[in-house]
Amino acid sequence: MGKDLTRTESRLLDAREEIVAKVFGEQPKMFSHAVLCALGLPYRKPADDVRHFQRTSGRASLLLEAGMVPSRAGGWSPVGLPYGPKSRLLLLHLCSEAVYKQSPLVEVEDSFTAFARSIGISTCGRSLKMLREQINRMSVVSMRLSKTYGDTVDVFQGHLFSRFQAHTPEDTNQLQLWTSFVEFSPDFYTSLAQHSVPVSKDAIGALKHSSRALDIYTWLAHRLWRVPTHKPVFLSWSLMRQQFGEPEQNIKSFKRAFTTALKQVLVVYPRAKVDSVHGGIELRHSPPPIAPRKQKWSNLIY
Repeated sequence: MGKDLTRTESRLLDAREEIVAKVFGEQPKMFSHAVLCALGLPYRKPADDVRHFQRTSGRASLLLEAGMVPSRAGGWSPVGLPYGPKSRLLLLHLCSEAVYKQSPLVEVEDSFTAFARSIGISTCGRSLKMLREQINRMSVVSMRLSKTYGDTVDVFQGHLFSRFQAHTPEDTNQLQLWTSFVEFSPDFYTSLAQHSVPVSKDAIGALKHSSRALDIYTWLAHRLWRVPTHKPVFLSWSLMRQQFGEPEQNIKSFKRAFTTALKQVLVVYPRAKVDSVHGGIELRHSPPPIAPRKQKWSNLIY
């Protein structure tokens, strides 16, 4: 008798079936920023006194700085850095809304609650509180993104959102703010318009349980179609650890965690050509998960 599938395995296989059926048709899609496809947020909740987070991948670097929210009693209160899979799902959702509506102003709570329900995330009780906490953390985070081209470096720096609107609950046991609207900063919104990367909503929903799997999937979605057709790319485990792990993490432990996440990603990215080889992984040219097509917004990157 075969082994019973776990809930995650069943979700991945169901998503794969949907994706394969729609490979030449219209797939529900979401959008990420190209640089954020290479550089993810923290995987776990940072300590309360950690106010900065940075990650580097090749020629791209990311630096996050935690922000502060206004207090109902006056003044400002610090909030931590966004982290985990819910923060990634939130950022994907907000970027997607901005792309679809061609507007930097995005309604948050109702639209994200509807999105969360659509991919099977609970929006009741403790889960809703955790979602709102990530919204607040994301609303005030500052971000620096850099990309080096030869002897030139392009840098975006500032708050991800130039403005947000929130409600202040009367119950002191509730979160200080419930963010209802955010407005992407002009610079980030312009960059998003020029460097949007489409990904499969079915795949994102299937990988919702894992920060690392979400990061690997969006990275491969942006990376694989740019690999030269007849020249595979080798990436060492130490390089992968820099991008998808922690510098002090044992390499064997990282390899095991990365391989587990990669296997899940390949279930929902069936045309991805990625192999584990001695000392690392090998990428070969593959079609993007969302087939290119003309869009009204002509700057979308496919």
